[in-house]
Amino acid sequence: MFKQTAAIGADIGRFTIRVAVVNFGGDVLESQQIALDQVQSKDYIVAKLIEAVVSIRRTVAGKGINPICIGISAKGFIDHQSGIVLGPDQGIKGWKNVPLSRLINRETGLPVYVGNDANMMTIAEHRFGAAKDYTNVVFVALRTGIGGGIIINGKLYRGVNNAGGEFGQMIIDYSNEFSDKGIRGSFEYMASASALVRRYYEILSKNPGKTRKALSCKEIFELSYKKDADAVEAVGENARMVGVGLANLITIFAPEIIVLGGGMSEAKDSYIEMIRKSAFENSLENCRSEVMIERAYLGSNASLLGSACYGMIRLAGKSI
Repeated sequence: MFKQTAAIGADIGRFTIRVAVVNFGGDVLESQQIALDQVQSKDYIVAKLIEAVVSIRRTVAGKGINPICIGISAKGFIDHQSGIVLGPDQGIKGWKNVPLSRLINRETGLPVYVGNDANMMTIAEHRFGAAKDYTNVVFVALRTGIGGGIIINGKLYRGVNNAGGEFGQMIIDYSNEFSDKGIRGSFEYMASASALVRRYYEILSKNPGKTRKALSCKEIFELSYKKDADAVEAVGENARMVGVGLANLITIFAPEIIVLGGGMSEAKDSYIEMIRKSAFENSLENCRSEVMIERAYLGSNASLLGSACYGMIRLAGKSI
């Protein structure tokens, strides 16, 4: 497949749909985004996707670029062979068992391939980012929730029913509370961005003289850099919990590299180093002896690059 071959990558976010035209070498030739309303339905999302695809095709046509297919990154469980979003609904009315590939193909005429967002990010980091040239890779997305993907012997591992890689639901503290998914002491419940915010306010509650105001995960990180004691404690505890989750993955998979993506991975090096320390202290020596833990290279573009690349590979009849 020639490097100049290009595809459209699309990412369905909570409040935006982003699209990009990407060539096979991983270069972003054009990108756009469309804002979404707070209240959403299946028909609304499909219409906005079509609008975004039509817009970017029109833009790149003026530059002599004709994308050959569309790859779509969506949250949740995906029947990747049929391009059906199985669910959960992600707050979108009717967003279960959605034949997304067929719906977008019918309106655009292009072949359409749909994948889970964390898997698309995994593909991007493996093809173009931090895990390039590695054969056995674990990708972990640290954000409001925790997701991930697995590359084994150079191929994406999906598991039965395309359900593999749900690292966030791994149990790391069975004595703790149930998550919103009904799982006690899950990695996501204990170590995600939401967990960090919750834990910060639990620590803050022990200091009644301190002013309380609504803070984001990023703002708590910023406080920790300024040596705010409560924020430092919350971030340090979070890093240890992330490390425990990674230690389990190291001992199970013994990968060459674990790539940390998502918004939390953009914290300062000190946070990543605390994660490494915890992961290595809590895993078997033979399993951890060669593994590296690195932050992702591609940032918010990973899902766009991965979905476009995924589309081109699927169109060529190759497995991934």
